[in-house]
Amino acid sequence: MISTPFDLLREKREALGLPEPSVAQKATRQTLLQGVAIGSGILGLALGISGLLFLRGVFVKAELDRLATVEAEEQQLQSRLNGSNAKLKQVQGSNRKLVEGLIGTRSSSALMRDLQLRVPEGVQLTDAQQQDQDMVLKGRANDPQAFVRINALQLDLKRSPLLDAGKGVTLLKASRDRSDATKDLAAPAVNFELRFSFRDGLPPASEKLILEQLGAEGLTRRMALLQKEGLLP
Repeated sequence: MISTPFDLLREKREALGLPEPSVAQKATRQTLLQGVAIGSGILGLALGISGLLFLRGVFVKAELDRLATVEAEEQQLQSRLNGSNAKLKQVQGSNRKLVEGLIGTRSSSALMRDLQLRVPEGVQLTDAQQQDQDMVLKGRANDPQAFVRINALQLDLKRSPLLDAGKGVTLLKASRDRSDATKDLAAPAVNFELRFSFRDGLPPASEKLILEQLGAEGLTRRMALLQKEGLLP
């Protein structure tokens, strides 16, 4: 029996253990399909990861833009807050000065009332000059015992709640006015000058009590009104 070349190749393949061409083609096609499937899966995974990374980048950029907007708004609010605080401090300072002006113990009515209660008989005040925190009083004292009267005024002023007791009351000058000497006077009057400092840091409640005791009704009403409005504790 004569074999064809095809048969000879088949026998040779069988001898070598090789599959038939149709089987080999089928296996090759399956391998290619598997490779294409795996490649497509890897490509799809890569595209999916790229898409996720892109979306993540978009989200991060949007979040950064939002944070930048929030930061800008915060800076604007902080700037407004600083401006409001500055205005508030300015208003508080103005109110404080206004309150001090309305209830200051150096008010002429309170001071004059206090001096009126403390000036002894035979002493006449002629002038009062304020120098910053100090006040200089000028006056004249008549005999008998003119210097004793001046000393009594000096001691009584030290007890005034309006004055700084720590600094005391200083006698600047005391001399007789020879121009006033007459036949009817054994000795001329004694001109004198006293200097004292006002008291600082007086609590409003204590100050109100002092003003009531001095009979300074106008200042007392002002303090009551300021307390009612919450400008005084």
